[in-house]
Amino acid sequence: MGPLLRHLRGSYLDDDAFAGFRSILRDYFLEIWPLAPGDDLLGQVVTERRLHSLTSASKETGIGPAVLDDFLTEAGAFAPGDARADARKTFDAKAWQNILDEIPTLVGPIALRRAIGATLAELNGLKADGVLVPRTNVATIKSPWRIADGQALLEELEAYAQPVAPEEPGWETIQRVHKRLDLPVGEIIAAIRTGSLRLGQHPDVFGYHGLVVKISEVAAFKAKVAPKRKPSISQGEVTAAAFARSAGIRGKGQFLALIEGGYTPAMLVLNPTTRRREWRMSRDDIAAFEASYTTPSMLAAETAAHLNTIRAVLQNEGIQPFRPNGLDVGPVYLRNAVEPVVALLKSQGGK
Repeated sequence: MGPLLRHLRGSYLDDDAFAGFRSILRDYFLEIWPLAPGDDLLGQVVTERRLHSLTSASKETGIGPAVLDDFLTEAGAFAPGDARADARKTFDAKAWQNILDEIPTLVGPIALRRAIGATLAELNGLKADGVLVPRTNVATIKSPWRIADGQALLEELEAYAQPVAPEEPGWETIQRVHKRLDLPVGEIIAAIRTGSLRLGQHPDVFGYHGLVVKISEVAAFKAKVAPKRKPSISQGEVTAAAFARSAGIRGKGQFLALIEGGYTPAMLVLNPTTRRREWRMSRDDIAAFEASYTTPSMLAAETAAHLNTIRAVLQNEGIQPFRPNGLDVGPVYLRNAVEPVVALLKSQGGK
């Protein structure tokens, strides 16, 4: 390939007799090289980026390749354990641009605490009960938080709050009442949302740390609900959102559209901590999905083929994503439509 490339971009660059060869080679390199707009490829300027490597993405974003690798692996761009060198570890630039755009906006716990006026203990309490969820759970990433998530929670709670004078006795922060009465932070906030507990706000204190509840009311609430408290969500169940992420379906609402359209089973349940209704999937629900559908990320786990290879094979074989009644449900494919190319993918994965 090297000598052919040298000749076609050298002495035969302007020879029309080799135009066909240049076109074939150009198309091939666009599929495997992380070329940037403006790069010269056999006499033609690249107009848009198709592929990134960890190296090129790091240079363009200013984000270290190790951090990018962790984010993209968690999101499904790379198979776990992919040991290719940074320059050869490529991914679809358009498909994963949202991740590259989002990473620089994420912040660490100190910045989030400042933005919402919370102590470290308060932030940890919100996180422990799933009231605030970090964007990523990769332990090595030091900036996993969206400030917008914290601000949205603060705005929601402040809408429930009524002013309470600082000197009025019997009111404490949610975190302190949680520690005093051994009642989960998530359960206190859920009770506020349902109107079972009043929420106060000290006007002279900014943010979440200024939100207070009356100790006596929380104690009475705990005594009332303790006998009725149900066990936590059954073992083996996961949220539909968590399963969708594990299957490489990232678009907000795409997988829920598949569930709500009746195309795959799930259960709408009340989360005992947040008191919000959410879709959850049992092992049987997941098995039913996997029997009828698959995704490129699932195929990567099954065949050991690279995601870029899988997408290319699906495209070359004319296999289209599942679009029930034109509904965009993400990179979901009918299992029976993909079966004919599974053997081909396994052979690619073995290379």
